[in-house]
Amino acid sequence: MPSDIDFHLHPELDPKARQLPGTETAIGYRGALSAALIQADPRGHRDMIDELQRSDIPMHTLAIHLFSPVAAQLGRLWCHDETDFIQVAVASTRLGMIVNHLSQSRSQTIRDRQRSRRVLLARTQGAMHTIGVSIVASCFRDMGWDVDGGADLELDDSLYMRLSNSSYALLGISVGRIDEVEQCAEAVRRIQSNRALSRMKIALGGPAVMKHPLAFNAIGADMVAKSALEVMHLADRIGA
Repeated sequence: MPSDIDFHLHPELDPKARQLPGTETAIGYRGALSAALIQADPRGHRDMIDELQRSDIPMHTLAIHLFSPVAAQLGRLWCHDETDFIQVAVASTRLGMIVNHLSQSRSQTIRDRQRSRRVLLARTQGAMHTIGVSIVASCFRDMGWDVDGGADLELDDSLYMRLSNSSYALLGISVGRIDEVEQCAEAVRRIQSNRALSRMKIALGGPAVMKHPLAFNAIGADMVAKSALEVMHLADRIGA
């Protein structure tokens, strides 16, 4: 596979992702979703919720092939000055509403979760754009995992309290800024020094990891994930 392929925008080029049920249909919604997120009339994204709900495409397929590429495209438009901050903020908020609504609705129908498949999601203080955390959470829920934490849980004492009170197979941390690498390294060392948590895997992701993966490779995490697609692969390995 050529190294210059951008799987954030084109996850369908990954052979395993291509096999997800409903891939082609999910890809076909990208244009309509992008338009609904930026148009002035708010009814567009509400109609999109109804349309995706009726489609019955698995949530992890939507997360990988629809939500993640559209979110990545929004980020690129902002970075290249092709849209303004207000448009991106509104679009991100609407996308978050769609993801959360569908995720919560779909999760009520999942009955086969195993207690051993529990994931705790958290973010650093600098991870202000939390749509990625919501997308990853929706993906895990649809794959049968119990999901705890999320965009409201920061990398602080409240995180360690949850780790001491519950058992998790995986901890996922979204990192917002490159200058938070040492904070993440300290968190990894602290967690791995606790023998009670020795079986739990740690995955790092988020905007800073996507931009500077090499800076996070040597701090001891079990996985440095540059996309929701890589998180899905990790979940597959742990849940196997």
